[in-house]
Amino acid sequence: MALPGLALPNSQIVLSAACTGPHVTVGRPSRARFVYSLTSVNRKLIVSSSSINNPYTTAGGMVCTQQVAAGEDEHELKLLGTWRGPFAMRVRLALNFKGLSYEYQEEDLANKSDLLLVSNPVNKKVPVLIHNGMPICESLAILEYIDEVYHGIGPSLLPAHPYQRARARFWATYIDNKLVAPWWKMFVGKTDKEKDEGTKQTLAAVDMLERALRECSKGKPFFGGDNVGYVDVVLGGMVARMQGTEALCGVELLHATKTPLLLAWMERFGEMEPAKVVLPKVDRLVEFAKMKRAQRALI
Repeated sequence: MALPGLALPNSQIVLSAACTGPHVTVGRPSRARFVYSLTSVNRKLIVSSSSINNPYTTAGGMVCTQQVAAGEDEHELKLLGTWRGPFAMRVRLALNFKGLSYEYQEEDLANKSDLLLVSNPVNKKVPVLIHNGMPICESLAILEYIDEVYHGIGPSLLPAHPYQRARARFWATYIDNKLVAPWWKMFVGKTDKEKDEGTKQTLAAVDMLERALRECSKGKPFFGGDNVGYVDVVLGGMVARMQGTEALCGVELLHATKTPLLLAWMERFGEMEPAKVVLPKVDRLVEFAKMKRAQRALI
């Protein structure tokens, strides 16, 4: 779905919403707010960020400010996801690091909302980002959409140079195919052979990502260099799962001597305020994952 854009002074962007939609002006606000839908009580929790240009360098920048009834404060960005999913998590991380206001709706995947089914009729999966009524599906596509539409607002995720962008996309795809997929096989494999194969592939991917971090960062804190970038956000969605892997699968993924860079990266990333406010607690994730695995075993 193409969106024609027109660059304006003061870093503003005007988007024409698919022929019939109203015009939306996206500017550089003084404060970013993160709005969470609390389905059980039909209310929203608003969280503020004190900085837009570089929100993740502001210590203690995010504070809970108030609750308002759903519908009182309309936001043009709405994200459908789950608290535990790595794909929805990377979108939440991107929105937070960019310092963008959005409404978050937690989905029950056993009882999917009509909005999810209408917004993603092909795969019926999260995440879905709805921008001014227009749905964008698949996490990597959503990340690039956010970075393009909100160019100049908050830190850029993708590098400016075409080669660096291509390399970032390569490693993002690598994470999905070589880390996330085998991790799931390691966790829910039906046979010991399948689990062992998943474990072997996951460990190999972690070793490769250690080398990728060394090459991409060039001694700086992140895959993106001095600042969090595309690959950091993509891998960031897996932080809690990687931290809980030993408890879930009996496998230690990160080690101080084998993967010192990744281990330091994970600790550094997890302590950043935009990540801290959305990353699930490892104990909670482990407990939930064990329960779901037990339920699958009974089927």
